[in-house]
Amino acid sequence: MSNRITAAELSADLSGIDLLIDVRAPKGRAENGEIASAVILPKPLVAEVFAGPLASVPKDARIVVFCGSVNGSGPVVGTLAGLGFTNVADVEGGYAALKERGVA
Repeated sequence: MSNRITAAELSADLSGIDLLIDVRAPKGRAENGEIASAVILPKPLVAEVFAGPLASVPKDARIVVFCGSVNGSGPVVGTLAGLGFTNVADVEGGYAALKERGVA
């Protein structure tokens, strides 16, 4: 149950995105770089963080999740949908596609 978007569907300045979440492992971020505006959130902690520090994020906030692959971000989208978030998507091609688009 994933709402997948392409990097081309995002504006280069990420306008319209309330929260950009990077769920890549530290090694992936170290080797490939980061997006300054992204919240770094380990996959196993998603539910816990959205119940705690990010509990005030509105359920209709536009949330975009990316990883190194959809195998990482897809399940996070499912977790967030299960928590009641209604406007969540992951990026087809993950970080590499965002970087190619000029977002990263």
